[in-house]
Amino acid sequence: MNTQRHDLRYQSRGVSAGKQEVHDAITRQDEGLFPGAFCKIVPDDLTGDADTCLVMHADGAGTKASLAYLASREMSLDTSGAPTLALTWVGIAQDSLVMNLDDIACVGSLGPFLISNTIGRNAKLIPGEVIAAIVNGYQAVCDQLAKFNIPCRMTGGETADVGDLVRTIIVDSTVIARLRRDRVIDAGRMAPGDVIVGFSSTGQAAWETRPNSGIGSNGLTSARHDLLGGDYRSKYPETYAPEIRQSLVYCGPYKLTDPLPGDSMTVGQALLSPTRTYLPLIKRLIETIPRTDLHGLIHCSGGGQSKIVKFGGRGRKNGNRYVKDNLFPVPPLFAAIQQATGMGWAEMYSVYNMGHRLEAIVPSHVIDQCLAAARDCNIDAQVVGRVESRDEPGNEVVVKSPHGTFQYR
Repeated sequence: MNTQRHDLRYQSRGVSAGKQEVHDAITRQDEGLFPGAFCKIVPDDLTGDADTCLVMHADGAGTKASLAYLASREMSLDTSGAPTLALTWVGIAQDSLVMNLDDIACVGSLGPFLISNTIGRNAKLIPGEVIAAIVNGYQAVCDQLAKFNIPCRMTGGETADVGDLVRTIIVDSTVIARLRRDRVIDAGRMAPGDVIVGFSSTGQAAWETRPNSGIGSNGLTSARHDLLGGDYRSKYPETYAPEIRQSLVYCGPYKLTDPLPGDSMTVGQALLSPTRTYLPLIKRLIETIPRTDLHGLIHCSGGGQSKIVKFGGRGRKNGNRYVKDNLFPVPPLFAAIQQATGMGWAEMYSVYNMGHRLEAIVPSHVIDQCLAAARDCNIDAQVVGRVESRDEPGNEVVVKSPHGTFQYR
């Protein structure tokens, strides 16, 4: 099947995996010191050191925070096996923070990271104990990463009571790090002949206390509405925008407490599974593989398996073709989302990570080192594809799956 991005159902709920209008809006901005890098990198204007650079990144938990609100309201009944209230909001802090830290790590930074958090809440619905749980959650992630000699420091933040703007709660973070320019991993170096090593988003990494469903913090608008059922539509109208067609609101077959087919988790546990940080694994890769052989690290967040299409191939007559023909089996949560909606597989692969959320693009002679680093972290890894040359400008991703072949440009 030859297709462009298939996120029509996603867009109908007011969100976009591709965010094309955002990319269009920033086309005239300065691209920074390394235009091909995974994150924008700028001169170190704080110190004036010509040998160093700065990376500053802002992101958040997205609509997963709205799901956490719904779960916390339902959860006064704690007999379900759903996460406790505190764990739910601690996980949302982790979601917000990891979406920044792992993006920055993909350009080679291992800290120190300086972190500011921003919480916008409807104070009539979100009490102080939720704010405390979120703030404690930020610190818990920092403390955990400190055990791996990855320093993170909370610098403060802002909690705004903006009930006339925010229906429930928004949890965002901003992170800044400084690194030497000669230590930057520049994804612009990804080239034909490289292989793509994927690192699983599921299972239980060495630093995790429970198995991860792999959901991360992308596609939650669709995931929660497509899996969860209509009772929630009438009980919690504050958790969705009134402009969304009612037929697309909580139109799924499950309650939070229902078992997830093919998994030991409940649907609620799977949807609220905290976004895995790959930072300890990235640290292991950087320490064991020469940076000259790390041609790219890609965090498959927004855009899922098509994310890589934005990187590599710059300045060359022909673009890169990223062929992914040995992907991980589809995890139970993503299979349940697809089955509940009949969403096209092309759209699924462009919205969700579908089994791996980190990729290392490397020459073939370091494959074994990548796999060994993953084993040390108790994360499954495998070669999922390769980089080829296209016969024309521009990049392309080709996903070859049991469900069809899909192309993204």
